[in-house]
Amino acid sequence: MATRFSQFIKAPMITFLCLFAFSQHLQAEEDYSAEGERRAKSAGESLVGSPAPQMNIVTIDGNNIDLAQVYGKKPVYIKFWATWCVPCREQMPSFEDIYKKYGDKVQVIAVNTGISDNLRSVNAFRQKMGLTMPITIDDGKLARAFNLRVTPQHLLIDKKGQFAYFGHKDDKEFHQALDKVVAEKTTDKPINNPMLIVKDSGYKMGDSVADLSFSTIDNKSVNFNFNTPKSKAVGVVFFGPWCEWYLEQTEPKTSKACTQVRELLEQKSKARDIEWVTISTNLWSSVAELQDYRKSYQTTLPIVFDEKGELFKLFGVNQVPTIILIDEMGKVSLKSSIQDEDFNQSLRTISSVN
Repeated sequence: MATRFSQFIKAPMITFLCLFAFSQHLQAEEDYSAEGERRAKSAGESLVGSPAPQMNIVTIDGNNIDLAQVYGKKPVYIKFWATWCVPCREQMPSFEDIYKKYGDKVQVIAVNTGISDNLRSVNAFRQKMGLTMPITIDDGKLARAFNLRVTPQHLLIDKKGQFAYFGHKDDKEFHQALDKVVAEKTTDKPINNPMLIVKDSGYKMGDSVADLSFSTIDNKSVNFNFNTPKSKAVGVVFFGPWCEWYLEQTEPKTSKACTQVRELLEQKSKARDIEWVTISTNLWSSVAELQDYRKSYQTTLPIVFDEKGELFKLFGVNQVPTIILIDEMGKVSLKSSIQDEDFNQSLRTISSVN
């Protein structure tokens, strides 16, 4: 009798626990979504109402979209996304529906971040999801031009060629903003928005690097001077604090690489011939999250937060992890990311450093 009674009690108890866990999961997703919306709006706060840059965007099919020819005629809807981003995947069916619904009334552009993605992965995702909208793969230039801070992050440019909306959620507020820019009257005035000018793509192999000075998340200065009697080689690692745990299921190769690099650098942190510094992306990152990252993984190397993306631009980096070695004379002797075929060889090279 006692056994039957305990089984009678267990059944609803298990149901209750499952429902409680599910509600907690939904709450976590909502909190995550709300935080993404806050970050996206914060990123666009300084841009809304200002002229959007003119630029040529080449799609993965080789088609050219000249935004200078679009401004004044129809609005532009840009969404940044990645194949490994769960909310990006969830929003893609609606994104495709919007493209089909508005047709020539809106210039839609799907901008893959290029982070842990390439033409093969993007094409496979496009085929799987049945996407037909124009798609381009970013190398970091568009992310910097549009203040990318989260994925997905979408933005609207109105018919006057001005930034009109930034967001993360595919919600009622976004659709109202979309309908608003579509309903605007077309301007007959010429639009002379500033041209996006990219001077260079950052330091490359063999380039000479100027002396470096960083401020860490602890507000400590880290300075590297080259071509002096006391100069040492410098290792710079670009990473994201979410790389290991978030990508573990959706992009395990990159997750594993981030773990390998972190563990290797901890082993090499006492090397006599090289000094290390780690630089975090500003995508889904903050000083507080970097401090949590350091505590969780017990890292000891200096951490720099590239809040405005200036260091990623300076070194021409768009991938995490990316490793750069600079010799004592200030020349780049190694530059390799997870997307490069020589990445594992680069890890072996670093392993041999004394």
